[in-house]
Amino acid sequence: MGQELKDLGLRSHRQALDAVVGPVRGLDILDIGCGEAALSRALAVEGAEVIGIDPMMPPEPRQATQGGGFTLLAQSAGAVALPDASADLVLFIFSLHHIPEDVLPQALAEVARLLRPGGRLYVAEPLPDGPSHYVTAAFHDETAVRAMAQRMLDAHATPRFARRERLLYTDRRLTDGFEGYAARMIAARRFNGYSAEAVRTAEVQRRFAEMQARTPGYLDQPVRVDLFGG
Repeated sequence: MGQELKDLGLRSHRQALDAVVGPVRGLDILDIGCGEAALSRALAVEGAEVIGIDPMMPPEPRQATQGGGFTLLAQSAGAVALPDASADLVLFIFSLHHIPEDVLPQALAEVARLLRPGGRLYVAEPLPDGPSHYVTAAFHDETAVRAMAQRMLDAHATPRFARRERLLYTDRRLTDGFEGYAARMIAARRFNGYSAEAVRTAEVQRRFAEMQARTPGYLDQPVRVDLFGG
């Protein structure tokens, strides 16, 4: 990877975010590519004012929480209808590589516009490595688009920020057998580009069994974090 990165070890996405950015209470947060927004809603409960951005989800009006709130906007990352300097923290968690290459430069320009002075950009991207990637790559190999997203981050985010920190963590994913794994992957296919049939092929089942023989009950996924600003 070109340099030795600080490794946070086994962490959930939430635990990694805690370790890197600290308490979120009182922050205005944009979660771009939030999907079903489980993390966004959890941050709102902890006292952040969170706006989720995802063009594939139906919009939701603001829902108040203790000290915070959550709103979902069905908008493109390249054209966010919010005022300048309206966020303390912008998140891309497993979402940057889903943005089309021709949209990514504008999306990262939007981040710079939306962040307040001293604001931070937090990008967590799965690495093309580890048991989870090995199994999933049999039907949905994202190696090329993840590499593209990293190049775009290097080209369009790095010049905009004076500070950049890179870290690693491992997302520990529990498994309950192949059928449970297949059901989760099939449920996620609306955010991706594969069929239910592709998930259940003999090759996917072979890879799953191979990884379970090595680490029974787990399919770990290494993750890289790029933190800009602050």
